[in-house]
This record gives sequence, structure tokens and C-alpha cells, in this order.
Amino acid sequence: MNQFQNSLRLIVLMTLLILSQQYPVMSQGSAGSKAKMPRMSIVDMPTARILPPKAYRVSGIIMQESGILTQVNYGLTKNVNLGFSYSAMPFLGEGDPILQPLLLFEVRARLYTESKNRPAIVLGVNSQGLGAWENRRRFEFNAPGIFVSASKNISWQAGILSLHGGINYPIMPSAYSNTPGAFVGIEQSFSKNVTIATEYSGTWNEDPTFMNKNGLLNCAVKYSPFKGINLTIQARDLLESRANGNGFLRYAGIEYIGIF
Repeated sequence: MNQFQNSLRLIVLMTLLILSQQYPVMSQGSAGSKAKMPRMSIVDMPTARILPPKAYRVSGIIMQESGILTQVNYGLTKNVNLGFSYSAMPFLGEGDPILQPLLLFEVRARLYTESKNRPAIVLGVNSQGLGAWENRRRFEFNAPGIFVSASKNISWQAGILSLHGGINYPIMPSAYSNTPGAFVGIEQSFSKNVTIATEYSGTWNEDPTFMNKNGLLNCAVKYSPFKGINLTIQARDLLESRANGNGFLRYAGIEYIGIF
């Protein structure tokens, strides 16, 4: 059974790579002041950006203990995106990987397009958490769940400053205190292909068995070395909110964005 599961994961990954080569695409970057494509998340939490029609995003994140998360997003229409994701930990090394129980999803619908005096606003659902699948109950870092996010870009001498904020309600599992959460974030471009991001999300509605009330502070550096390829390095849980944590975490990610 384990050999079958490992083979299935490899087949899925290879299929995604083959599909990306079989269709004519235009690749696009998402980091820096010259970015042509939207950045879908600040670090973890969602921005109010969506992919344009026929655009797709294939990404992977390497987590602690060689865990891996793969995601695929697609621009269905001008204002609607759909995505799917799956994770396993550990992915490499010895022992059987702990698989998340379901193929999880994300749906985004843009309510308002950004204008000079108004931020972009998106309503969505994201059921994909990060980290280990804890005791078969939840992810180490909960998924945003149901969310409403707002984003506004400001151009100034240093580049492009992006401000983000939103409200979310976890659904897998539901919020421990049955109250919504909130998050804020900021991104700043430092060249045509580099962006630095910081986000803070409240943890007052978290289960204290897994997370204290300090809140989650995450940072990331995003870099687009080539068209279509975006790399990211993350420093996570800088306030050490995980109940059984041992310092902050370091994740790395890669994404490819193209248009059919």
C-alpha cells in the first residue's frame, strides 16, 4: 500500500510537469516591482488577488521533517479561481509518511477590483493547513478557512508597497472558541524581482493544546529569477506560538505561473 501511495504521488507530480510542457504558455513572475502576476498569499494568509482567466499556478513548499505541500490553482473566469492541494510529512527519508486525509481545495471570488480609492476585496474558502497532521485531528498551522481579504497597492519611491488585511473563520477544524480570526500583512518590493513580506494573524480562537495566544508572525523573501519561476524563503512563527515548538521554523517554496 505504501509503495502504491508513493507511486501515485510521483505520477501526479510528473503529470503536472508534462502538462506544463504540452500546452503553449506564457510564463510570468509574481515578485518585485515588475511582477506581471498576482501574489496569492502574504506568507500564509490570502491576499485579495486572483489569477486572470486561463492562468495557472503550480507550487510546492518544503516544510520541516522533509514535509512537502503541492498546490495547483487555475483562473476559471475573470473573477473566480479554483485550486487543489495535498501534503505529506515526512516525504523523504525513512518511515511511512503521514498523509493528509483528503485532497483539499481553495475557491476565490473577487467582489471588487482595486481602484484608486478602493482596495480589491475577495471572498473565499481555503481548507489547506500547513505542517504535520496532528493526532489525525488538525494541521499544525490551521487553514484560513472561510475568509474575506482586502489588498491595496501603493507606488512610491522605494517601489510598490502592498497592504493586506482580512477576517477568517477556520473550518478544519472549526475555530476552538467559535470566534473569527483576523490578519494583517505588508509587502514591499525592493527591486524589479524581489519582494519582502510580513504578516501577523491572531490566535485568540486557537486550541491552547496546539497554539498559545501570542499570534503568528511570519516573514518571507520572494524572488523571481526567471520568467514564470518564483522562489520563496519563509521564517515562520517568530513569536513562538506553537505549544510544543522549539524556535521559529524555516520553509522554502517554488512556484511556476503560466497562461494557457
